[in-house]
Parts: sequence; structure tokens; C-alpha cells
Amino acid sequence: MKKTFLILLCLTTGIRAEDATTPAPSITSTTNNSTTITSDSLDLNLGKKMGKKQGIFRGNVQVDEPRFKMTAKEMTVFFADNDAVESLEAREDVVIKRKDGSSETSSEKALYDMTDKKLTLLKVARQPKVISKDKTVFADKIILYPEEDKMTTEGASRVMLQKAP
Repeated sequence: MKKTFLILLCLTTGIRAEDATTPAPSITSTTNNSTTITSDSLDLNLGKKMGKKQGIFRGNVQVDEPRFKMTAKEMTVFFADNDAVESLEAREDVVIKRKDGSSETSSEKALYDMTDKKLTLLKVARQPKVISKDKTVFADKIILYPEEDKMTTEGASRVMLQKAP
């Protein structure tokens, strides 16, 4: 059974997780920066005695947030002591599509660091890629800084340029 999990961006405490079988309209309609994660299952550990606070989303993971949509087979979200999200790791068939249509990425593994606001696409068996309307970038490691509209690559890299119509 597919479940929906709401992750709300809060200005003072960061992101918090809430389990719900259907999104609560009052929560999603009052928060402009909400993120919804849908998956087949969730293992959530927010207790300090059990090690690092984390949530593991498994099966048909879909993330819908204001700037992009992401899909993956599995994703782990790591939380700080105050339950704010520190980072996340998405695995297997990770696809991220910007809602403005400007780019699409695909990789086998993606890491997002909330502190540095940095998205890292990693090679496992095949190179990750970023596709935009005028170019496609392949590399062993692609680092994106979405808020700065900046990209760097590491390792073997290749850029294919397309002519604009």
C-alpha cells in the first residue's frame, strides 16, 4: 500500500516528518514551501537511543516540492537533534525534474546536503547526467548548487551541445 508522508519546511526548525495516509489539506494549503514524499513504506527512527535520527523511504519513492519532482527506489533522510533535515540520500534510478522545465537529472545515487545546499550526483555503474535544453553533461560526479544555478564536475566528464531551434 502506497503512503504519503508530508515534510514541511519550517523557518525556525527546518523540516519535520509526519505520516499520513492522505495529505491533510489544512497543512498543505497553509504552507507554500511544503514537500510531499510518497513511498510504499517508511521506517522512521527519531529516538536518540537508536543511533542517528533517520527515515528510510522504500519502493516507488516520489518527492514533490515547490522547485522539482524527484523519483527513486529508496531514500534515506537524516535528521538533526531538533528534527530538522540535515541531508538525504536517494538511491537507484534517481530522476530529478525541475518544475520550470529547465533541466532533468538522472543518476544511480544522489546526495543532498541541506547545510551547503549542494546536490551531488554519483556514478555507481554508469555516469550521472544533467540534461538542459542546450546541453547534456555526463560525469563521474556532478555537483549542483541549485540556489546559485551553478554546476561542477569531477572525474571523466563530457558535454554534448545541442543547437537551439
